[in-house]
Amino acid sequence: MSTSIKGKDDTDVEMVENSLSNSPSNLDQKAEEHEFMEAENQMTLWQAAVAHKRILLYCIVPYLCGMTYGYDVIANGATLAMPSFLIYFGAFDSAGNLFIPSIWTSLWVAMTNLGQAVGSFAGGPLAHRLGRRYVIMAFSIVSIVGVSLQFTATTRGILLGGKIINGFAVGGLLAVGTTYASEVAPLRLRAPVQQGLVFCAVVMQGCGLGVIRAFVTRLDPTAFRIVFGLQWVVGSLPLLAFFIPESPTWLLSRGRTDEARASLNRLYNKNNVDLRLDALQATLTAETAGEKEGSFVECFKGTDLKRTATVALLFFGSGGLIGASFLSQNIYFLLTVGLEAVHSFDIGIGGFFLACVAIAIGWFFTDVIGRRTLWLVGVSGNAVAMAVIGALSFDSTRGGLWAIAVLMNVLISFQIYTCVSTSWTMAPELSSYRLRQHTQSFGYIIQALSSWFFQFIVPYMYNIDSGNLGAKTGFVFAGTSVLLFCISWFVVPETSGLSVEQIDAAYIDRVSPRKFHLRRQTAIRV
Repeated sequence: MSTSIKGKDDTDVEMVENSLSNSPSNLDQKAEEHEFMEAENQMTLWQAAVAHKRILLYCIVPYLCGMTYGYDVIANGATLAMPSFLIYFGAFDSAGNLFIPSIWTSLWVAMTNLGQAVGSFAGGPLAHRLGRRYVIMAFSIVSIVGVSLQFTATTRGILLGGKIINGFAVGGLLAVGTTYASEVAPLRLRAPVQQGLVFCAVVMQGCGLGVIRAFVTRLDPTAFRIVFGLQWVVGSLPLLAFFIPESPTWLLSRGRTDEARASLNRLYNKNNVDLRLDALQATLTAETAGEKEGSFVECFKGTDLKRTATVALLFFGSGGLIGASFLSQNIYFLLTVGLEAVHSFDIGIGGFFLACVAIAIGWFFTDVIGRRTLWLVGVSGNAVAMAVIGALSFDSTRGGLWAIAVLMNVLISFQIYTCVSTSWTMAPELSSYRLRQHTQSFGYIIQALSSWFFQFIVPYMYNIDSGNLGAKTGFVFAGTSVLLFCISWFVVPETSGLSVEQIDAAYIDRVSPRKFHLRRQTAIRV
């Protein structure tokens, strides 16, 4: 009898709460929040940057995480083409030419990606429990340890251990850093902030390539050790996270409302903080209604499964299927097909400069073009370019070799602008606030695992002691790009200009990904 009475009381309380939530005062507050957010979304990019300059300042830390990732990519891959590195860790073929055995090329590059996957996996639960700032600092310290092993390595095995440890740190920094950036960025700056992170990673790749180019003519071990040693500087910079405010989204999710308000005050310079806090609280409340604290398992339930699968597709595509692993080894690959090391590095530096220009242009046009359109154009264009690279393998002249070198580096810029930037921008948008860190971590795990897999098998495709496909490897990734395009057409939505609430509603209402853009015109639901 008492049980039935208790059930009735609970029902009455719920009815009262629903009545209060739909009272005129609350409806007015929701309308005010909606109007405020819409007004911010109508700002020009410059107006938004000026209005939120503090946020851009604090985003330096996630940008430093991206820079750590960018330098690690170059230090991990391009050093393989340094003569000093080849002399110290390489071997001679039957003709007396130096090369890196395929097994060690694969292990050094691929196991770094595996370390990144583990770091991304660890970063999710750690950041969820301890907060974003302290976890970023912890991963920075781990990076310093990994770099120390690389710098002092005298055997291939020790070098591999250092790469795995540093990869673990880089994976964690990337997963947590991008989550922090997405949580503090206002709607109008959401895409530019994420693209800024990609921009910093690419800039550091170009700088790293420039450093290697400066030492490429030296034959003593100090040349490649300097390249590794500079990671101490880059990897320690995320320790500046100590000075930034904690993510207000994380603080609210832990019930620390006063601290969340203080964090918003620092981020927005006390500009409409109460409205922002109420809007954030409303979104979190809607996402957590009737549910327990978010976990990795929940990423694979209900509507969150589709969101997680889309994030995984974006990262698996940009990390593996488009052939990024093949292009990232282009300097060493070009050496194997006969291009001099100096020329390979010079073309590579020019390619990264072009990528920086492309990303900067993208800040102004990504929202205009749309995320979905940019992704589909990138994947289809990549398929064509990879097919051309494969076809050029039949031209044995010097001109054909130079054409391959130039096209590979132009394609790197094209991939970064269309595919990589889009995946990094959309991943935080597609995940709910409550599961964002878990979804982000899972996405980077997928990216790292796909990179690990393809980085491991690609050297066996083109290397002279294995498949010896050379530039014909391009045909393989032309095919995988076509497959990715077909799947993406039905799965990847358009999120440009959509708020978190609108994206949530679109998934809950099972809107076709091809029709997400219609939600921009949908009136606020009360």
